[in-house]
Amino acid sequence: MIKISAVINTRNEEHNIRFCIESLAWCDEIIVVDMESDDKTVEIARKYTNKIYSHKKVQAFDIAREFAVQKATGDWILLIDADELVPKGLADKLKNIAQQDHVDIVSMPFKTYMLGEWVRHTGWWPEYHSRFFRRGCLTFSGAVHAFITESPSARKMQLPATEVNAIAHFAYRDSEHFVAKLNRYTTIEAQQMMASGRHFSLVRMVVAGIRGFQVRYITQKGFLDGYRGFFLSVMMGFYRALTYIKLWEAWQFKDEAVTQAYEKLKEDIVSGHSGKGA
Repeated sequence: MIKISAVINTRNEEHNIRFCIESLAWCDEIIVVDMESDDKTVEIARKYTNKIYSHKKVQAFDIAREFAVQKATGDWILLIDADELVPKGLADKLKNIAQQDHVDIVSMPFKTYMLGEWVRHTGWWPEYHSRFFRRGCLTFSGAVHAFITESPSARKMQLPATEVNAIAHFAYRDSEHFVAKLNRYTTIEAQQMMASGRHFSLVRMVVAGIRGFQVRYITQKGFLDGYRGFFLSVMMGFYRALTYIKLWEAWQFKDEAVTQAYEKLKEDIVSGHSGKGA
């Protein structure tokens, strides 16, 4: 029999992990790689699997995917996050695919919930990701949002964009949750842009921000999602602009961190008190 491993990266997911793991009961092995959670994530996960590993805390899970996959022993691997669930219909389909020798990589649509509801437009439906694959057919770079590289010789399948084929993704509870994730990801992307030698451009920042909103709201029909679509489009435009702002900061304080610059300014102010009074 073909063995299927589910791989989950976690960080403070006590409200999600039970539901995620229970939706994976059809898998032969469940691997949890936890990144220094300080809530009950690991405690809850231990009720379902003893294959729990630790990884240092990183800003984005994509960076730790390879480590997690290396812990799996299955012939097929399912990459999944704690805020994602696999409905039974999709589970049955994936099991059937694994038992046959027709494909090596399966790309699935994601049914993404944001700000309390399923977002049917604004670029999030159907959003596809290659998350089910035969061992060795995907490699991982650690780059945010572009961390997967598919083997050129791999046989690929894209499931039709129907709800029965979709992984349920409970991405952002509310705007506060969205902004918290946005802050982490923009920092990483700015660092990667700087590492590749890219420099700040005011024009590019403005264009990226406007285009980020325009693509989501107009091209990808975010207006059909009502206020939710408008809000998400605005935040995605801000996402693009903020990445460039952080790129500017990275170059501006490349030689001396802003905290060090502030320390010097504070010292100058405080030193005035040690001199002779008026």
